Amino acid sequence: MKIYYKKMLLCLAVSCAMVVSCDDQDYVDANTNPDILTEIPPENQFLNATIGIHSQDFEAYYDFYRRIMPWMQYVTPLTGNPESFTLGFGNFSYRYDRLYNGIGNVLTDLEMLVKKLPEEDQSKYVQMIQISHILKSYYAFYVSDIYGSLAYTEAFQARYGGTMFPKYESQQELFAILDADLKASVSGLKETQPIQQISLGSFDQYYGGDPAAWIKAANALRLKLAMRILKREETKAKTIIQEVLNDAGNLMESNDDGWVLVAASGITSGGNFNPDGLRASKPLVDFMLDYNDPRIDAFFAPNSYSQANINILIAAGKLDAGTTETNRYVGSFTSPDDAANEAIQKQYYRTRSENNQIYDTLSLIQRRLFQPAFNVGTGLNYLPVISYAEFCFMRAELAARNITTEDAEEFYNKGVTASIEWYNEVAIGAALTNYTPLTGSQITNYLAEPGIAFDSDIALEQIASQAFIHYFKQPSEGWATWKRTGYPNTTSVLALTDMKTSGVSLPIPRRAPLDIPSEGIPNYQNIKDAYDAMATDSGFGQGPTDAFGRVWWDVE
Repeated sequence: MKIYYKKMLLCLAVSCAMVVSCDDQDYVDANTNPDILTEIPPENQFLNATIGIHSQDFEAYYDFYRRIMPWMQYVTPLTGNPESFTLGFGNFSYRYDRLYNGIGNVLTDLEMLVKKLPEEDQSKYVQMIQISHILKSYYAFYVSDIYGSLAYTEAFQARYGGTMFPKYESQQELFAILDADLKASVSGLKETQPIQQISLGSFDQYYGGDPAAWIKAANALRLKLAMRILKREETKAKTIIQEVLNDAGNLMESNDDGWVLVAASGITSGGNFNPDGLRASKPLVDFMLDYNDPRIDAFFAPNSYSQANINILIAAGKLDAGTTETNRYVGSFTSPDDAANEAIQKQYYRTRSENNQIYDTLSLIQRRLFQPAFNVGTGLNYLPVISYAEFCFMRAELAARNITTEDAEEFYNKGVTASIEWYNEVAIGAALTNYTPLTGSQITNYLAEPGIAFDSDIALEQIASQAFIHYFKQPSEGWATWKRTGYPNTTSVLALTDMKTSGVSLPIPRRAPLDIPSEGIPNYQNIKDAYDAMATDSGFGQGPTDAFGRVWWDVE
């Protein structure tokens, strides 16, 4: 994980202008008007795609802060979860439109710009195109992960002579295509090129155009994809897993190898990135306190009851004399019934005020972890795609499932260690308030805690729970882990709450609801055919809009 942000992300405002709205006419214009693509360096389109992926403030606000994070009990709103919060999908999800009106087109443009060059110059861009294929594969995977079938092989081509009515690939077909593309990119990047390549350089904000780093990233993405299909296509998944893990010297080995964008504060400075008003959740706070998790002050802010503030309230007659500071990390109740309970409301959700200062019992999340610019902050953003810790947790899980002969405990310990060290780096780099940097013994002590220390009898539960915690900054991956493994749950080592409204357990969404297409829109028939095909799967649900149904990979 290297830092290349210093100059290139100054062009954020210009690059973001490439993001168009998602109505049908914009889609038509973007795919039929060749004049939209100007004569610009191909590498500029790679930077535009990168910024497009990580600057989606509506996705942050609606998808993460208001939907996935509360569903997964990472956070709650200020007053706890409302009674029907798992049934609201307004403005969810933004990644689909961004693929077709941004990322996919921009990365296709990169290739087309190269093809416009004189033939003798095109051979200088072989590695750049392979790297762009990896990024494009990632984003298509990211979108399909919660949507299922996508138009892909025939998409993004209309203004270059292709069809305006692209066919859809099923998720099964698409994942096979993406894996083949990633495998080809790895092979292509390993080849010695007969001519000096033009590097992406600082236009690549992840790895500075380093082919060796991108090989590791592509291998990590192949491993992630294999784990998605493991329950559906075990033989194929195992083949991918062995191919990846046998690629000695081309696997992530430290946090420096992580596929992470490290960028200046401006990229998430927009108002919708502001995470103010999100409470720490009780299940996660309680777990971290119980086991002395060093990441707790990177995730959450202490409440208002320092001893100094307590003394102010005692002097004002608003607290009893002799009250002393205790634990300052207190989580919000995630079950609507609990949050609405009168006694709980009085004890936990009550605030006090004195001299125009509000004193709050419950903790908020560390807001600069998600928006370093919060409250005039100037720290760095750390925006992960696939971290080294995630790569370790995948290897630990595969070993625990006896799919590989690697040591599950070794990679579990490496994953936990990498996660704690990474969040320490992020906390310092993002200039979090109320953060105490990691000390040498904390990781060792944490890994020795009963319940945290590796136990082969509950290995899958431990691995999935630690991966889930690590995904605090990647809630979509936490959601996927819960769907894929069933952990964490109400009885796991990291115990979630059985969230209830009027005593009835709430269902948790499992995919993005699909819009019902009207017959007049472009490509109606292909969309309808894709929906009809997905509906033949017994897990799909009651129809396209049923977010409690499942995509193809998500099987019990």
